[in-house]
Amino acid sequence: MSDFFKLDRNIKLRILMTFIGVLTYFTIGSSMTIYYNQHLGAGITGILLIVSSVVSFLVGMWSGHFSDVQGRKPTMLIGMITSALGAALAAVANSPFLVNPWLTFLGLMLASFGFGFFNSGASAMLVDITTSESRKLVFSLNYWTLNLAAALGSGISGWLFREHLFLLLLLCLLGDVLNLLIVVFLIRETFVPSEHLQTHENNIFKAYLRVSKDKTFVLYLVASLFVAMIFAQVDFFIPVHLTNDFRVSHLWGLEIYGQRMLAIMALLNSALVILFLSTVRRWTNHWSNKVGFVVGAALMGLGWVIAVSSHQFIWELLAALINVLGELILVPFEQALRADMMNPEQVGAYTGAFSAIGPIAQVISGLLVSASPFLKSGGMGIVLALVTVFAIVPAVLSINRFERGST
Repeated sequence: MSDFFKLDRNIKLRILMTFIGVLTYFTIGSSMTIYYNQHLGAGITGILLIVSSVVSFLVGMWSGHFSDVQGRKPTMLIGMITSALGAALAAVANSPFLVNPWLTFLGLMLASFGFGFFNSGASAMLVDITTSESRKLVFSLNYWTLNLAAALGSGISGWLFREHLFLLLLLCLLGDVLNLLIVVFLIRETFVPSEHLQTHENNIFKAYLRVSKDKTFVLYLVASLFVAMIFAQVDFFIPVHLTNDFRVSHLWGLEIYGQRMLAIMALLNSALVILFLSTVRRWTNHWSNKVGFVVGAALMGLGWVIAVSSHQFIWELLAALINVLGELILVPFEQALRADMMNPEQVGAYTGAFSAIGPIAQVISGLLVSASPFLKSGGMGIVLALVTVFAIVPAVLSINRFERGST
């Protein structure tokens, strides 16, 4: 905690905003799939999720460049205003006098658009005001805060979502308003575009063309895509595997079936990240970037390979522990390296390129779920092992180039 109070004020505010935003989002986030399924059916729900992924991809690319052209604070302001309007619309669509799932989707799409816009500006701002030496600490603190907020928000959702969705949507609106006030009155600008006119590129296509010419960064971007796929499995194939193949067990008289096993794994992950992220970061702080990335990604991949190859409680528990150990090691290195490799004159565009990774990883992971009946658990284990290799190899090549000063 003492590390937190030594940070720049903008960083402390950014971490506070992470807590507010993630806490309120997770009170409704994952449960909205159930909501859409109940009101619109599985087919429509699947289409809506694909639309959301496509919109997230486009927003990330646009807003990243926008923050280079207009500055970080205007980008964050537009994002928070849009997100608040979306939350208000979704609340109205689920008020005591109205239940309209299509209006709800429109409102939450606006909120998602706004969050994507805000996040690009806020992420670029963090890169602006951190150094290579401070980034592992800052990104670890932000990730720790994210996990704490997600755990609390998910707990609130479990208790209140079914009976009190309207109140939870009002809570999301309140969170957006609080974050908007923080941006308006407390956040200071960290990037003034007029001071970078000589290196600026106003055309979005030319801006991303310049990013694509940075071979070191592009290699790392490819590695990050496969890392994102490893992270995504807890929301994609792991639930399917546990639902279909997990053998019911008993623990202290409690029946453990697939969905409960998934909940145990998720709870264990959040608890260990909250309790041990800072400790593991201190233990591994002297490691090289290459060692930290390789060991972390390898352990995460190994954990999921064990998970999809097994059917019993003890092996699934061991898999979850190995996976989260890898996550604790990987996150500080992966996120700090990401920032270190960005061109300081084009941080927004580089951030936008990274924001496109998540939606692409989700689409590919969804396709793998569709293919899983043919691949079976053994085939998916091989696929996840290959995904891990494809994450590590380009990352090592990229880190080698970065340390030699190549672009």
